[in-house]
Amino acid sequence: MNSYIDYLFLLSPPQIIKELIGKYKMASVKHIGSYKSMGSPAHISIMHAERQKPFYASTTIAKVEARLNSMPPVLLHIDGFKYFTHIHDQYTIYAHIRITPAVDTWFALIKRHLEVKKGLIPHITVVRNIPASDFNTLWPHFRHKRVVEPFWIDELKIVTRETFGGMAGWQPFKTVQFKGANLLLPKDDVTSRTQVKLF
Repeated sequence: MNSYIDYLFLLSPPQIIKELIGKYKMASVKHIGSYKSMGSPAHISIMHAERQKPFYASTTIAKVEARLNSMPPVLLHIDGFKYFTHIHDQYTIYAHIRITPAVDTWFALIKRHLEVKKGLIPHITVVRNIPASDFNTLWPHFRHKRVVEPFWIDELKIVTRETFGGMAGWQPFKTVQFKGANLLLPKDDVTSRTQVKLF
């Protein structure tokens, strides 16, 4: 393989969270029609390494894998919805991840292991880069929606695509387990929640 490759490092929530976010995505379609990110599975982006040469996988990724293995799983909570504003009057609505000192420390650690220099706001995108007119239609439905859902993250997924591959989709490349001891909570303490009402 001699072409340039893009790598996306992400946290993939359990299926119940993917289904919950998927329902909000589909509910949004009823109000604004199709939009760019409606088919994207729920995830938390950590780092996007663009236009990397083939040896990136055998050097950089191999180097950080042991460090990531030493990290513990982390308990996260979806806690309502917020939004980002972008240039050209575009908006992104996302599921907010509650930040506690323990969660903040965990994300600071994974950033250090991956040498991420940019700021990181952990979130799960619901509707990405929509115009103001669509945002004004959707946001009232999300604004006061009280959704609190706990979930565990115990692995990092790496997906790839060719940099100049046109509209090629992301393909699974590698999964790295978080195997370190977690002294905060046993996984049994996260109980199933009642399905929330959509708009």
